[in-house]
Amino acid sequence: MNPTTAHPLNQAKLIQGITMHDMSDALRQYIRTLGRRTAKKLSHPKKTQYSERRPKSSPHMNIHSETPPIEPPFLPPELEQLIFETTADMYPKSIFTLLQVARRVHIWVQPLLFRVIRVNTHNKALINILKTGKTDSKRPDHPYGHVCHLALESIHNCSVDEGGLILELCTNVIDLGLNSWFTDPALLPVLGTLQLRRLAVNLRVLFGQSPIDLRHPLFHSITHLDIFRVEGIVDILPELSGLPGLTHLALDSDLPREKLLGVLSGSGCAELEVLLVQWQRFEKEEYRSAKVPCVYDVRFVIAIYSDYWAEWENGARGREDSWSRADEFVRRKRKREVEETRYWIN
Repeated sequence: MNPTTAHPLNQAKLIQGITMHDMSDALRQYIRTLGRRTAKKLSHPKKTQYSERRPKSSPHMNIHSETPPIEPPFLPPELEQLIFETTADMYPKSIFTLLQVARRVHIWVQPLLFRVIRVNTHNKALINILKTGKTDSKRPDHPYGHVCHLALESIHNCSVDEGGLILELCTNVIDLGLNSWFTDPALLPVLGTLQLRRLAVNLRVLFGQSPIDLRHPLFHSITHLDIFRVEGIVDILPELSGLPGLTHLALDSDLPREKLLGVLSGSGCAELEVLLVQWQRFEKEEYRSAKVPCVYDVRFVIAIYSDYWAEWENGARGREDSWSRADEFVRRKRKREVEETRYWIN
């Protein structure tokens, strides 16, 4: 594809059907048109005069500082935006570089920098920006509103109070994962204000000494629910059918199998598409012993994983994850491409 000669109408027609290869070629061609200085900044950001004026330890400055002047576009804006957003989504580490290409690219790409956030030791720069707190929350360029997928994973770079503040300010979160360190009944009022679709949490810890209440507003829009641990869960299994939007449910492998399957036998769980039970990689012997050929409900799936939060991030970024693999397995089983007596993913 030649962005300098193709007719704009023909280019626009390519937007829906463009391939990854086309987008990569178009991106390289587009970057070449920005001139030698910009190309050098993209290829060798540490060697340019522009980057030398900004300390390595100041990503906050890169985000909120002035961006290069607007360059004349050589592609339809829709195609340009698609190229850069796709590149940023596929290669998140490239976003800081892409922010320096042009002002319009900065506007498109900056929200993607904060769309998926894992609070852990590998994400210190972004977490430090989010931890600035309420004093900066009213700034129009502050990223709280861009966070859609949030995992409060590790306390090594974020205290429990700071994690709660981040959750309180990120009002557009639809996908939330809470490690037990961050899970507390004090979060319930905040969670009730969110339109969550995906939630991974220890419900017993979340509700503290109170009974687990599946009528709480936090569950009203949930489609994917991953319940950690088994404490207090057996008692609420019959009530899960009352969750109006629930289609995917993951439960702990320590729950008795008859209790697990009882979730699928209830008349109120007709909308449930997948019941997923997972073992960690170090539990592979237990996983092997659980793989006994038997005819179960087609929606019952067991699997094994290595890094839970990496899987969570894959799902948040639209990549293959535990949920998508389970969906594909159930689809193949319904088409009889998988043996009737097999319910495990290799």
